[in-house]
Amino acid sequence: MSSNSEFISGIMEGMDPSAVARAVNENAGFMGEVIEHLDAKAIAESMNESMSFMGDMMKYIDPAAVAEVINANERILPRFVEGINPNVFTRSAGSVFTKLRHATYRPPMFESAGEAIEE
Repeated sequence: MSSNSEFISGIMEGMDPSAVARAVNENAGFMGEVIEHLDAKAIAESMNESMSFMGDMMKYIDPAAVAEVINANERILPRFVEGINPNVFTRSAGSVFTKLRHATYRPPMFESAGEAIEE
């Protein structure tokens, strides 16, 4: 089952991206153990087939949780990177830039005229 990318991507498309992100964020250690038993190529193919889901999920994911999962599974990383479509990350990067654009902190050099610095 872990190597059936169509099955995995079909499941992913039926999930709520914010709920999946919350599960990863709150259970990174457990997710690291699960990933250890999955096929890296199938994970990459599933993500390739679910770009919309991945882009939506990245709006809610905690980068520290993802780093913990990846650091626990360094051996699968080369096969994963080999199989992933760069557009998956391009779409996700758009989510990150949107977060930054709407961030409440604005360094003084980016303030509009008349805006006060809040501390």
